[in-house]
Amino acid sequence: MRPERQVVTTETQGGTQHGAEATEARGRGRESSGRESIWWTFAAASIVLFCSTFVFNATLNTHAPDGLRVFGSFWASGWAARHHLNPYLPGPLTWIFTLPGHPGKVIDLNLSPPAMLPLFAGLSYFNPDAAVKVWTFFSCGLFVGTGLLLVWQYREHIQHRQILWFLLARAALNTLGLGQDYAVFVALAAVAWVLLERDRQVAAGIFLGLLIAFKPNYVLWAVLLVFCGRWRASAVAVGVAAVLCALPLTLYGPGIYGEWMRAVAGDPHWFFPNEASITGFSTRVGHPQIGEALAAALLVTACGVVVWKRPSLRNTSGIALSVAMLASPLAWFHYALLITGPLFAKRWDLVLSLMLLLLMLPFAGFWYLLPVCYVAGYFLWAAASGEPASEEAVS
Repeated sequence: MRPERQVVTTETQGGTQHGAEATEARGRGRESSGRESIWWTFAAASIVLFCSTFVFNATLNTHAPDGLRVFGSFWASGWAARHHLNPYLPGPLTWIFTLPGHPGKVIDLNLSPPAMLPLFAGLSYFNPDAAVKVWTFFSCGLFVGTGLLLVWQYREHIQHRQILWFLLARAALNTLGLGQDYAVFVALAAVAWVLLERDRQVAAGIFLGLLIAFKPNYVLWAVLLVFCGRWRASAVAVGVAAVLCALPLTLYGPGIYGEWMRAVAGDPHWFFPNEASITGFSTRVGHPQIGEALAAALLVTACGVVVWKRPSLRNTSGIALSVAMLASPLAWFHYALLITGPLFAKRWDLVLSLMLLLLMLPFAGFWYLLPVCYVAGYFLWAAASGEPASEEAVS
């Protein structure tokens, strides 16, 4: 009887082992299938974005009712800079339109810092109708390429909703429809983020320096990175930004920054419902001083939390990118896409998903400020509660 029992036991153990291996194989199969479906979602969303670019291009031309929209302002500014005129005054192709609730015409001047003028000046060498089409397809390519980078970086855990939110958010579609330049900033922020995660500090600093030169409020990211051990990236970023900011002085003369600051100070950008900074929203509702005080308090709080807690790279970067947007005197809702890197580093729970869904809705106002405030609070809370770096998603 003993040999028989031994045989049964051995067979039972073999069957258990075989069952465990089969279960593990099925699990690997489901995981592989899930990763493949992610790429199908990415491909479908990319195709929708690409097709949308064709539709938008049909409405962007010099003979259309709205002309070239924002791209026209960029082209006119670059043309003026190339001919040694003030690039922050209206030009022949500057977008001029009416806005419900705002008296008179809105003159949409280029308010980008002088570091971007060489790019716009280069575009002005080309026929504007051809240049706008190249620019919108280039922007679409940047969005898709940035999405590809982030999906690959987080392919082990990324969700379908995250991909759809990034590529089909109103911020991305509106960027293409207006001929805007936000895709450039989103790409720079995402590449800098991925390089930081891979501890390629010098390379990350170069991309971060470009971002700071084009959007100076993001110098906050470079400052806060020092407190999570990325001081080398911060130093490189500041150096690159300084060189790029000095370049317009040699190209366009020492008065170029004065012309830029006068244009920014004299432009009532706060009346745009897409303007999503705390100061802008507070000014729209008639209490600019309260907005300025809240923005300053948020900035001080964010810096205090980072200096005190020394949080992980993800939380530090999430705080810097969201607070730089909220505390800035001028920030459009499109800048929320710059926070994509730290947001994609983890799966989204239901509340965060619903809050970020607001950025996909086809109307503006408080609904665009609310999700960014939530994201800032999300990262500040994680940092203040001492979330260890080991809990972060690492590629």
